[in-house]
Amino acid sequence: MTSPDIALVSPGTTFGWRHADAALARHVREAGASCAVVPVPLGRAAALRRTMATTDLVEALAARRAACGVTAGAIVFSTITAALLQPGRDVPTAVRFDGLAAVNRPGPGGAWQRRRERTVLAASDLLLPWSEQAAPPGRDALVLPPPVETAPPAADSPDVLAYAANPDKRGLDVLCAAWERARSQGASLGIGGLDREQGLRWLSRQGGTEPEGVRWLGAVERRRWLELVAGARVFLSAARIEDWGMAQMEALAAGTPLVCAPAPGGNAALALARELAPGLVAPERDAASLGRALAAALALDRPEREVYAGRAKELLAPYGDEAVRRRVAEELLPRLLSRSS
Repeated sequence: MTSPDIALVSPGTTFGWRHADAALARHVREAGASCAVVPVPLGRAAALRRTMATTDLVEALAARRAACGVTAGAIVFSTITAALLQPGRDVPTAVRFDGLAAVNRPGPGGAWQRRRERTVLAASDLLLPWSEQAAPPGRDALVLPPPVETAPPAADSPDVLAYAANPDKRGLDVLCAAWERARSQGASLGIGGLDREQGLRWLSRQGGTEPEGVRWLGAVERRRWLELVAGARVFLSAARIEDWGMAQMEALAAGTPLVCAPAPGGNAALALARELAPGLVAPERDAASLGRALAAALALDRPEREVYAGRAKELLAPYGDEAVRRRVAEELLPRLLSRSS
């Protein structure tokens, strides 16, 4: 069997990564090269993912096993975690990532990952960060974001939409407190990614309670989520850390005003949000600041919303499917495959 031009080692542990990997494989094939996606099954070891350190170890070991014996013109590891424990290769390798362990793996739980990351990135032939913000300084890197999708607006979207599948990372406590400060009578906040029981359990551990006007949406099918994003008056984020900001980028692409706060990480959406409407970006990640920004967004009239939407769609053009496909064909493949010849 002929080896593919590209082998894409794909853990696919989140929707964002599955979407990004599927799009990359498709774009490589559309450019005329072959691409084999190498899945990374976790098996029973998945149950051991209880801390940051063990989660990364389990996934790194699984990726090493999955990639053992893989042959290709070049190999792309679709996360830094997938590359952490790989042996040396005699073909070009690239690592794609939305953020660095140096930023998103703080404290003792990320110590071994931060140390190993430096070695892995230095040994890679090409780095493929999702954003300029995530690119390590002084390294050869090709920014390659995932394509951002949109859909027609849903008629039953909540007034404000948020995503909180990981409530601690997404700052659910601050998000709910900001909503309580800014909400108006009859307005609704839809929270996707977790159901009411999960949300209230987490809030109670933080000493919080359920605010009025909340719709707990749970896990939402992909197309339906994009429709809700497009139909909402505002998209709200209180993330403590944002590796890239898939949900925020989807809101911007749909022309939905984004209210957010500074968060460390690759966070491409933050700079775009500031360029569009600085008053909708809270200066601090606290309930008071975020609540004022949310109130300002809810007060936008129709002409102001139309201007915002038009400008947002212009800024998001480089993140559309066709723009990303061209970058794969014209920049990624020539740079990576030329090294294997």
